[in-house]
Amino acid sequence: MALRAIVSRVTPTRFMDSICGATRFFSQKVEGLRPEKLKIDENRNVEDHRRRLLAAKYEMRRNLYKALCRDPSLPSDMRDLYRCKLSKLPRNSSFTRIRNRCIYSGRPRGGYRKFRMSRIVFRELASKGELLGVTKASW
Repeated sequence: MALRAIVSRVTPTRFMDSICGATRFFSQKVEGLRPEKLKIDENRNVEDHRRRLLAAKYEMRRNLYKALCRDPSLPSDMRDLYRCKLSKLPRNSSFTRIRNRCIYSGRPRGGYRKFRMSRIVFRELASKGELLGVTKASW
């Protein structure tokens, strides 16, 4: 449900602008980052966003076909027909292909869902005070 809300709020062009701007901003902060690496990370985020849009588009159809394939009261030839229809859907429309990535670096692991960034970027931005409401703990 949260995925559908995120996808509906952000248009593809606005998402692309935010990703491009974020990666450029982050690349200026980090010295020694190769431009080719920056381009690859940006492409990964774009591909992941395309997968999210496809998954939201085909979600209802995929769930319907899965339910009809599992229904034991239907004849086997009808279940096979829906299984065939399920296999003809685009592969990238499956939710298992979606990967949560850092919007700054494109890193696929070690990310905070709430902030949509990796632990490394989060620590750097939080220590500089650029994240609102985030302070270093001290006791």
